[in-house]
Amino acid sequence: MPIDSLRSSTANLDEFRIDAGAEVLALLRQIQQQRLRVSLGTPEGITLHAPLIEVDPGLGGLCFSVRGNEPELEALQHSDEVLGLAYLDSIRLEFELGRLLLVKGAGEATLRAPVPPLLYRFQRRQAFRVQPLGSNYPRVQLRHPHNPELALQLRVLDVSITGLALLLPPGTPEIAAGETLARVQVELERDSHFEATLKLQHLSSGGPGTDGIRLGCAFTAMPDGAERALQSFIDLTQKRQRLMAKKA
Repeated sequence: MPIDSLRSSTANLDEFRIDAGAEVLALLRQIQQQRLRVSLGTPEGITLHAPLIEVDPGLGGLCFSVRGNEPELEALQHSDEVLGLAYLDSIRLEFELGRLLLVKGAGEATLRAPVPPLLYRFQRRQAFRVQPLGSNYPRVQLRHPHNPELALQLRVLDVSITGLALLLPPGTPEIAAGETLARVQVELERDSHFEATLKLQHLSSGGPGTDGIRLGCAFTAMPDGAERALQSFIDLTQKRQRLMAKKA
């Protein structure tokens, strides 16, 4: 986790800084409404991924849903510096949190922190994504990282040069953020496919009217020619979208 990115001595972060209270709250509430998981990290490298379930500047501040027995909780509670990191579409949001408070209830647990006075908003490079026009392609095939005997064929929700968003169907064993997905067969179209390694960066709900979990994945290894195939697919999809818009 790039916890040092907020303290960079060489980069001028003023242009990315948001400190207007209303705008800070609006972005945090978008994270909450989309049920996005936030990466909570310490300078020592401890990271926990938890959904933001409440934004209440008056009373509770920020509230993250966690499991009360997660091993990272103790380190997070005792750290004076915690960085929150979330991806909102093509935007990366970073914000510093103070000491976290663990609150345990009947069958649930939460981490609470004050609403941060500011956050940083970064446009992700090469983040332009296209949504597939059909239901058959693109798609990926892989083995579940914790159960190699379980073969998965996952629907692709969107595509960019740097990664894919996949839909994990309801009832499928969970895959945690940060995990590596090896030997993934990426099929862009019937005659365009390659094998890649993906890293699961974040999870969220599948979206309105879609059951399942959205897996935001980045490419970490691709063969020669794969990037050209991705760019060709993106360009062709854009052209088809423009043609369909003209006919509508």
